[in-house]
Order: sequence, then C-alpha cells, then structure tokens
Amino acid sequence: MISYLGTLGLRLTGEERERTRLRQMFGKYVSDEVVEKLLTKGHRPHLEGESLSVTILFSDIRNFTTTSEKLNPREVVQMLNAFFGRVCEPILQEGGTVDKFIGDSIMAVFGSPVPYKDHARRALRAALAMKEEVGKFRSWMHQHFAETDLPEFAIGIGIHTGEVVIGSIGSPKRMEFTAIGDAVNLASRLESLTKELDWVIVASSATIDAAGPGWSPAGGKKCW
Repeated sequence: MISYLGTLGLRLTGEERERTRLRQMFGKYVSDEVVEKLLTKGHRPHLEGESLSVTILFSDIRNFTTTSEKLNPREVVQMLNAFFGRVCEPILQEGGTVDKFIGDSIMAVFGSPVPYKDHARRALRAALAMKEEVGKFRSWMHQHFAETDLPEFAIGIGIHTGEVVIGSIGSPKRMEFTAIGDAVNLASRLESLTKELDWVIVASSATIDAAGPGWSPAGGKKCW
C-alpha cells in the first residue's frame, strides 16, 4: 500500500508539473479554454516537430512607419499595446494561437496546438471580427491623438490554409512553439497584397475551399 501510494504520488506530481509546463508555454498565446482542452483531453503537442494542416493569419498595420514617426516612443508602445489587446481577442475567442508579434504585425495559427477540423472557418471569423475592432479602435486613436495629423488607422489581413511544420524552435536559451513553411510565407504575401488591392482581408482559395459553403463573397472573390 505504501509503495502504491508513493507511486501514485510521483505520478500526480509529474502530471502537475506537465500541466504547469503547458500553462507556462501556451498561457500567453491561447485562450484559457484552449489551455484547458490541452490539459483535459490529454492532447500534447509534439514539441520535437510535426507536419500539420492549419490556417495561418497575418495582420499588419497600414502606414505604420508614417504613424510611428509622428508619435513619440511612449505613444507608439501605448498604441500598439492598446491595438493588440483588442484585435487578439477575436483570435483567442476562435481558438487560435497568437504565434508572435513582429513589429506591428501579428501572426496567428488556427488548428494547433489544439486541432480543430474547422480551423479555416475559425480564422475567417476571427479576421472579420478583427476588421470590426479596427473600426472601434479608430475612435480610440482620435481620442488619444486628436491633435496629431495621423493617417487613418487601417490594417490588412492575409489568410492561407496549408501544411506547415510546427514545433519548439530556437536556441537552448530561447525557444518558441511556432509554425514554419511555405504556407506561412504565402499568408504573409497575401497580407502584403491587401495594400496593392486596397482590401482589408485577402484569403487564399485553399482557405475558402477548406471553410466550405458560405464563405465565397459575390463574384467568387476571396476578399473583404
């Protein structure tokens, strides 16, 4: 009995350490709901690397260089934190992972670390909600920088669905759980295309097809 209780105690201690590790690794990048699913369903991401079909979302602030040049450093950080706080919520609400912030850009992954069959639809819903948040954020910009001649606040969003390699990548002192591959690069290029087309959202045919009926706008354009 003592041996059994000792073994059980060690197992529970190990499980608790694993739960703590997952919370530390993903807690800042996914919603509490996603973390709980990782813990309760027993699904563990393969940190050593795996190939998955996911949907990648890239978002970028339009005219950010012009805007940042007219604000002081404190105001730039204040603006970015206020903006990211708002537009990351739709990503988290749809079960997405905020993979990283790259300057004024956001990279998000849908379908990992918790797999969702409808990851393409989730990414599209998140993008549309982000578009709505930008409209609200313009009011925040006007309130805080009314006396500064800034370009109208706007963003571009690129979305693509495809195979990526996901794992814990980096150096022994600095690791991050991230996605790499052509699908990531294509999502980034689609975001850049929004500037040329003057559209807010551009999604690839792969994403629209994966999302299923109801997601192709009039005329078959993959844009909003």
